[in-house]
Amino acid sequence: MSGEGANTVIINGEVKHITELDALTLCFEWSKLKKENKELYRINQEANNGWRGLILKLIGIYLPDGERIFIRGYNAKGESVYSEK
Repeated sequence: MSGEGANTVIINGEVKHITELDALTLCFEWSKLKKENKELYRINQEANNGWRGLILKLIGIYLPDGERIFIRGYNAKGESVYSEK
């Protein structure tokens, strides 16, 4: 493999595709990814609050905090099929 992608992980300095991993390693890597994402969302949520959040909104920057659904879709009646939390 030449590089990292969405379906690769680095284990002991070696890039491996997720299909090459055993079940235990895959579960560990998935758990690690979910923890990293949760921490990033927590940091973004903190940045979106208070005066920092106001300044970010004024300059048009929104940091996703994992609290909202942004997928847009409409049924035949023109009603949204997704709702925000």
